[in-house]
Amino acid sequence: MKPVRAFGALLAGGAGLAAWLSLAGGLVPMFDALASFLPLFGAVVLLGLLLARRSLRWTVVAALLGLTPVTIGVMPELMREIPAAQQSANPIRLLTHNVWQSNRDPADTAQAIIDAKPDVVMLQEVDGNFRPMLAALDQHFAFATKCPPGCDLAIFSRWPIVDSDYFLKEPGGRKFGPAMLWARVAEPGGAPFTVVTLHYPRPTSRDQAVRRRDVARALARIERGSLIVGGDMNLTPWAAAMCEQDRAFVPLTRMTRALPSWPRAFPVLPIDQLYAGPDWARVSARRLPATGSDHVPLLVTLARR
Repeated sequence: MKPVRAFGALLAGGAGLAAWLSLAGGLVPMFDALASFLPLFGAVVLLGLLLARRSLRWTVVAALLGLTPVTIGVMPELMREIPAAQQSANPIRLLTHNVWQSNRDPADTAQAIIDAKPDVVMLQEVDGNFRPMLAALDQHFAFATKCPPGCDLAIFSRWPIVDSDYFLKEPGGRKFGPAMLWARVAEPGGAPFTVVTLHYPRPTSRDQAVRRRDVARALARIERGSLIVGGDMNLTPWAAAMCEQDRAFVPLTRMTRALPSWPRAFPVLPIDQLYAGPDWARVSARRLPATGSDHVPLLVTLARR
């Protein structure tokens, strides 16, 4: 049993060290990638302590050392305020889903999107196996955006899309900012609102930080009261980069709270997100059943405040 106990001690110590290093992600970007796995480090610390089977005092001290960084990193996400909608408000259902270039069952994925009965759909990675299914969604949703060659994004809506583009536009029509697909949706009986969908590179890529900052600067130049931004951001809520983006996107609020969406088989990483401006409050946000993608779809229901 000694090798097992030694292995448990190493497991707990290694996971605890990784957890502490992940908190330094704001200073050392390479450590921020570790933050994606922060809750898992906590689970590994507990498993290691279980295998180590040391004295109670040793176990308590080791647990405090190993779980403190997990608590520091995760609790702000669990405790942050998200505006709640009144029960009498009219809901708007928004679905965001990375449908994956190598989707294993595009038809099932398209049907799952339709069955969720969303009012607006934001899709990423539509340029692979899923592309033939865009025609099927066109038959179900009355309105959709057009995207230029090389674009892997799509927006569908039950309501009229009065304007859309692959770049944001000034009132005079001049385009600016990084590529991101947007649509101006005319809600029946309500004011129009803008929906943006995007797909960030992986957090280990230097391009992601540049992209995040460019997106935040571009969004700051448009009206954000009724703005909704959703997509695959390849960021978990306990990463320093996500906290930085949350601040940069103000007055938008991230309406998704720790909703694991990847990988499909056992979702543990909440990397798909949805933000909304101060005109909106959250009714609900939930993960839908898995599809043929490596991500699972998220359905967020909002209502005007």
